Order: sequence, then structure tokens, then C-alpha cells
Amino acid sequence: MIKNKHLAGLVAIICLTIGVWQLGSAGWIYSKAYLARFLINDAWQATLVNNSISKPWSWADTWPVAEISVPAIGLNEIVLSGDSGEALAFGPGLSNAGASFDSAEVKLISAHRDTHFRKLEYIAARDEIYIATPAGKKAYRVTGIKIVDSRIYRVDPLAARYDLVLATCYPFNAMMAGGHERFIVEAEEIHPGQGGQQAF
Repeated sequence: MIKNKHLAGLVAIICLTIGVWQLGSAGWIYSKAYLARFLINDAWQATLVNNSISKPWSWADTWPVAEISVPAIGLNEIVLSGDSGEALAFGPGLSNAGASFDSAEVKLISAHRDTHFRKLEYIAARDEIYIATPAGKKAYRVTGIKIVDSRIYRVDPLAARYDLVLATCYPFNAMMAGGHERFIVEAEEIHPGQGGQQAF
């Protein structure tokens, strides 16, 4: 009987220790993400002032290159350079599969469906997207929304029908990560005289 009580006590202590460790790990991850947002924002402000690469922390493999805003759905995020797994953990990334912001070719921004691009689920045709870079601000209007297979779909850098593509995994409410479906938003630049409101 005493042995069983000791065993039950030991099991309870082990379970409690594992639970505390799990909570601590989760808290540490959220704390890092929270701090990262401040550091990325500071790096973005420095980028705007200095017009040069400003890393959010010395060992970062990415840095802020733009700010994206979609007022209709309340989306406002700092865009990072590249869309590696490390970069996408901290924000939307300007993909190397598209062009840079100073190019006339198609730009591709991607982000996770359950974090930084979660609100894309509510975007609609003709919504306006604003991109601010150190070189200035541009406005885009959504011209197409579609679900594609990532094994087949490729951004056409010379497409005449769009200038900007936003991409995220699909479906938005998937219980597990992965899969081949992507939610794609295509938008064309709004040139002066075509309307559009200033979001910045």
C-alpha cells in the first residue's frame, strides 16, 4: 500500500514537472515572438531613416524591406526579405520566386495562413493593398483570388494581368500544416489618376 502511494506521488510529480516544462516552453516561444515584433519594427524604422539594410538582431538571416497594409481586412505587417521557414516565423516574406520591390516585374509576398496572413481569408476583389518601401509607396487593387496546387502553380514574373501576388497555405481552418493547396491573391498597381486611397 505504501509502495503504491509512493508510486502515485512520483507519477504525480513527474506529470506536474512535464506540465510546467510544457507551459514554460510555450511561454518562451510566445515571449520570443512578442519581442521579435518590437525588434523588427525598430529595424524597419531604421531602414526608413537610413535607406539601408537594418537587421532586427545581429544573427538574423532576414531584414525588413517593406510594410503591407490592406485596410479592408485590417491587415498591417512588416515584410521581410526572403520566405525561408526562419523568415516566415516572424512575418510575411518577399519571395525570391518573384521580383524585388524596385522592379517592374511581379512581386510575390507569402506568409503563414494561421499567423501573419490569417486575415487574407476575408479579402475581396477590388480591395486595395498598399506597399511602403524606403523608395516610396504604391497602391494595388485585387483583381483575382484563387486556390491553386503549389506543385503546378508558378508566378509569371512578366504577367501583364497582375503586378503583385500574395500567397498563403489553404484551407485557412486546416487542423494540420502542410498540403499542396495555396490561396492566391493577384493585384494590379493603381497608377496616379486611377483612384485609390492613401493608407499610410
